[in-house]
Amino acid sequence: MKIKYKQPYWVKFQWDISEHHDNQFVTDFDKEENPMFNKFLYNNFVITTKFKIKNHYKKDEIGMVFGKPGKNLGLSYNHSTKTMAFEFWTKGVVEDKFQMIVMKNITVKEIENGVTVSIVREGKKITLYKNFVEDSSLEFETDFIDDYSDSSLFIGCSNPDIDSEKHRYYCEIDMSHFSILNNIGDIEVGKELFETETHNLLWRKYYDDILCFYNFETINNIGIVYDESKYTNFLERSEEHTSELQSRQYL
Repeated sequence: MKIKYKQPYWVKFQWDISEHHDNQFVTDFDKEENPMFNKFLYNNFVITTKFKIKNHYKKDEIGMVFGKPGKNLGLSYNHSTKTMAFEFWTKGVVEDKFQMIVMKNITVKEIENGVTVSIVREGKKITLYKNFVEDSSLEFETDFIDDYSDSSLFIGCSNPDIDSEKHRYYCEIDMSHFSILNNIGDIEVGKELFETETHNLLWRKYYDDILCFYNFETINNIGIVYDESKYTNFLERSEEHTSELQSRQYL
């Protein structure tokens, strides 16, 4: 699915679809914040995404495939240097410390034609994988900063509400997979999840640990992307977020 420039998606809410589970075109749902999105980065996790960024796609000099509010965290693509990296901040005694893991073996051609990238946390180590083959890693001493306890997660930018527009890191992307495994730091489980047909997910022993799973095949008439996990954390267009922000400012 194409995520257009300056039109990112976000996930924050768990949707109640108990009354219309089989009708994807229903747009009136009850929903509430899912606190799991506040916490998952502080435990083991596997984030996997398959995407392409064509050269002609509109993007900021640095664009985020996905990101979270706060000091920049996410999978970034530097259009000028043609580098892809996972960026995050960890706590410091005096000052927080910026961490960046640059992917060593990914090419511009792969990014343009489509590539699968996984970010795996196991304890105090982050490892990046390209097509489920280890690419680079970094060990860190202290945990992620508290900024990332905000429950929202964006696809197609880092944070659209930050005052500095150049740090919103917008990026046009064609994405076909995005998933998060919670409390699991094993790339083999991430690979199995990626390769599993959605109708077989329920039978996987790690089913309860799938925080979200989007294959972008089920999208309703207002662009909401169905979540194949048990938690129904649907992806929404950024307009939903903008409307909420404007309402709070008005009040």
